[in-house]
Amino acid sequence: GVAAFFITMSTVKEGTLFKKGRINTEWRERLFVLNKKQLAYFKGSNHSPSGIIELKDIKEVTDIQQDGTFSVVTPHRTYDIKGRSEEHTREWIQALKRIIRLEQ
Repeated sequence: GVAAFFITMSTVKEGTLFKKGRINTEWRERLFVLNKKQLAYFKGSNHSPSGIIELKDIKEVTDIQQDGTFSVVTPHRTYDIKGRSEEHTREWIQALKRIIRLEQ
């Protein structure tokens, strides 16, 4: 499937995170897959991503906030994301910041 292809395309990190919806602002669990070019997220066992964030479009990855969340800021949208725990959230922030630095 597409997800399998996407995941094998030099995956840097993958795992479950919670993302706040843009219209329905509830927190929803998504599988996130980070590779050297994109951060994609998948809903359930869907093979095609619900969304793809091009790393080149990311203007900022914030540090962890008091409520345990962080934001991925692009010109089109700010994505609010959180992990299962503070440590889990920090791991994702570090991975994102590191890959964005390397690929610029």
